[in-house]
Amino acid sequence: MQLCADAGIVCSVVDPSDTTLLPFRVFGSQSAHGVENVVSDEHDGRGIRVFDLWVQTRPDEARRTMTCAVVPLPFSVPRIDVVPSGQIDPSAESVAAEIVHLELDTFEQRFEVRATDPRAAVALLDQRMMATLLRVPVRVAMHVNEDAMLLVAPLLQPGEVLVLLSCATTLAGRVPPVVASLYPPRPRRVPTSNAGSRGPGRPIRPRRIRLNRAEPG
Repeated sequence: MQLCADAGIVCSVVDPSDTTLLPFRVFGSQSAHGVENVVSDEHDGRGIRVFDLWVQTRPDEARRTMTCAVVPLPFSVPRIDVVPSGQIDPSAESVAAEIVHLELDTFEQRFEVRATDPRAAVALLDQRMMATLLRVPVRVAMHVNEDAMLLVAPLLQPGEVLVLLSCATTLAGRVPPVVASLYPPRPRRVPTSNAGSRGPGRPIRPRRIRLNRAEPG
């Protein structure tokens, strides 16, 4: 907390956001988990945050601990997974089935990329994104699903947490604008009603109100 105060960022011992709503299996209801030591920059309105996470799949198992960063995205994209080659992802997050090969050999030697839709991975992982991931000084896996990016690292020391927050902020600024044009945000749901004769699931239509015009004098 002293490091965060010196850096001008916020640290909360408990989770001020509903992290359980993130679209990743590690936050699902199938296992017990807890979020602690949430760090964010109150001057950055994008909702980027870093936190420690523990997960316990079964009561008789030991807890798995890790440090995560979440970056909200301005689009809704099919699943993309970027996992360090030959290393264990502490989140044990499921990955997409199809392997995607990219043009940067250095990146392919360090990471394995999988995606539900290869076009999404190619669009997101352009040269700038790949170069930024290669410069991250801590070992991370990156999972992208719907409108969120999740970075996962082994449990980090306090100073490394601030480094991960800086890296997550940099990655947020490197997201190619073309991805949003290929995968726009999901439209908001239209309110529905099951009342009356409209039938279930039909949108509520506004009632028309007829105004009486004043007669000429």
